Amino acid sequence: MRLLGDPEGIAQLKALHAEDKQYLKFLVGEARTNTDLAAPFKGKNGLRYVLRLDPRTGELHVEQSAGPASSRSGPGAPG
Repeated sequence: MRLLGDPEGIAQLKALHAEDKQYLKFLVGEARTNTDLAAPFKGKNGLRYVLRLDPRTGELHVEQSAGPASSRSGPGAPG
């Protein structure tokens, strides 16, 4: 499984993984089960990213997100 894409996003994902080893497994599981094969996450730097799974190659692509970190964001939502 290769990790590709935004270098800052990859660094943020690795930092989150170093803090909680299960978090990356959770994100990959989310990406596998979501219909768009993507899982949003928020880095320690406050920026929002998306982890996308390429099902043909198994590669993981990290990109900065312009949208909300989750579909639950909005007034009164955590995050």
